[in-house]
Amino acid sequence: MSSRKFDVVVVGAGTAGAYAAYVLASNDLRVALMDRKSESEIGLKVCGDAIGKHHFDNLNLSYPSGPELEGIFKGVKIVSPNEEHSIIVKGDGFAINRHAFGQRLLKIALNAGAEFYGRMHAVNPIVRGNYVVGVRAANLNTGLEEVFKAKVTIDATGFASVIRSKLTGWWISERVKPEEVNVCYREILETKEKFDTTYAVIYLSKKIAPGGYWWLFPKKSRLVNVGLGVQPVEGAPSPVNQYRKYIAVRDELRDSKVIDGGGGVVPTRRPIHCPVGNGILAIGDAACTCNPIHGGGIGPSMISAKHAAEIIVEILSGNQEPSIRNLWEYTIRYLRDYGIKQTSLDIFRMFLQRLSDEDLNFVFEKQVITGEEVNAVGRTGELRVSVVRRLGKALRLISRPTILFRLKTVKEYMGKIAELYEKYPSSPEKFISWKSLVEKLINEYVSKL
Repeated sequence: MSSRKFDVVVVGAGTAGAYAAYVLASNDLRVALMDRKSESEIGLKVCGDAIGKHHFDNLNLSYPSGPELEGIFKGVKIVSPNEEHSIIVKGDGFAINRHAFGQRLLKIALNAGAEFYGRMHAVNPIVRGNYVVGVRAANLNTGLEEVFKAKVTIDATGFASVIRSKLTGWWISERVKPEEVNVCYREILETKEKFDTTYAVIYLSKKIAPGGYWWLFPKKSRLVNVGLGVQPVEGAPSPVNQYRKYIAVRDELRDSKVIDGGGGVVPTRRPIHCPVGNGILAIGDAACTCNPIHGGGIGPSMISAKHAAEIIVEILSGNQEPSIRNLWEYTIRYLRDYGIKQTSLDIFRMFLQRLSDEDLNFVFEKQVITGEEVNAVGRTGELRVSVVRRLGKALRLISRPTILFRLKTVKEYMGKIAELYEKYPSSPEKFISWKSLVEKLINEYVSKL
């Protein structure tokens, strides 16, 4: 058994882990970045492969180019269940080659001085007293155990949350419920038919993707990323079966060449309540940072990584203990940057998942919400009064009052939860009472829906 010592060990070299390692190493910390994959495999992941341009601007990352860039979107087209109506949500974005992008992030981390350990399976956190002081890992090449000791450990292992999930009794070990995730399946197809590459297309359909949606993102005119996500509640269908039954057989996709295929799990909820503990932080999917509405996770994963890394740098450069109290500010910074909006969108997500295809067709047909208003919801986490008023006007002619009642409830609770998260406790002492208020609010909201 070998043992190594670092300032920080980052478990998982996805977008969150690699970016965190880059920031940490750039600030002269000794960083170990480990992953089950080999170095050449980093970046290989089932993903929608789309990311908004604004994330690169916010993180001061250069835009994708060369083999990394496979398409440029001018927005997203959202299509009604009957496919007779659509909404255009404008906004620049990129279709990326996920492998090439992952390799870029790994390269900048290594160039900054991070040390990469591939084919390492993290087994357990090492806990001394009430602190995480590193991880035990199995070397998948040799079968031997290796020990990585560190002042701070970052769990960037994705939805599996390999490290934090084993800290039983710690606040950071919060479990994610089945109704708060989507199980996905997607394929990269080389098609015979040409596609318009202007927009990434999202199709709403309870029949095809119950609890989620299906998508078609044209990277190039004849290269598309197409798949679906299904909420894995009792009785839910298999996403693979749904894909084969409803999507692969469409005229425009039939007889396409499958370049790649695979599945995965995406957390589609608000961030975990407490992503820190003594000597440990969770980032990316391990902290549930995906957008609850569209499941986009690349941008917010790097946002969480940035704030986590910056807090660690401040603490270790100041010779402070990496206690939960000192790491606490990470959560507050992430919430202010992205997480508060995410909590409001989680409220909106629960509403959307309860609408029938008939309800959704009505909303599209009556033009209850515009693309600009959808954009505003996604950008700010706020539902404009104009949407509620327009729906009320449309409903005067028919007997469908429950939609209006629920939408008013949605708007009310989107505001309430945002206000509650704006008051996230400034220190651990008031966390339990704050968390109980959040859970009470969520239960109250669900009962009204």
